Amino acid sequence: MVTAILGLRVGEVLALRISDLDFARRIIRVRQSVDAATRLPQAVKSQASAADVPMPTQLEARLRAHLKRHEGKSELLFVNRRGRPFSANKLREKQIHPLLVRLGIPRGAFHSMRHGAASALLAAGVTPAVVQKQLRHSDPRITLGIYGHVVGNQRRDAVENRLAA
Repeated sequence: MVTAILGLRVGEVLALRISDLDFARRIIRVRQSVDAATRLPQAVKSQASAADVPMPTQLEARLRAHLKRHEGKSELLFVNRRGRPFSANKLREKQIHPLLVRLGIPRGAFHSMRHGAASALLAAGVTPAVVQKQLRHSDPRITLGIYGHVVGNQRRDAVENRLAA
């Protein structure tokens, strides 16, 4: 849910610490990323990637519920049964892909959720500058050129709405 709503990279989600959640200010601090090979926290991808992102109400409720089950196994927010960071590859293989099959959705991965979050924001009329800031891209061309997918009937709806105005 964190990836799908906020558009965080999977390594950033897996590196989130409980202390990165600021419920009073309703933000999540993104400061590190889990390396896919070693599963050790490291610096985020770029200087622009280290930022505070807003915590929507629906996500806040889910995170609070998750913390009640967390049992203080680790300072990390998401850990496996051994208290270690999850493997993104194992999560994809054991959780995401079976879920997509059950839902009848074509196979995808965590990064697809990042693309989906960007596309949903743009489709909702959020300005490209805000989407760039949310995804923490240093260059707006990346946000629009790579992440700005046209979804469904957006082109048709845009033309129809323009003609109706």
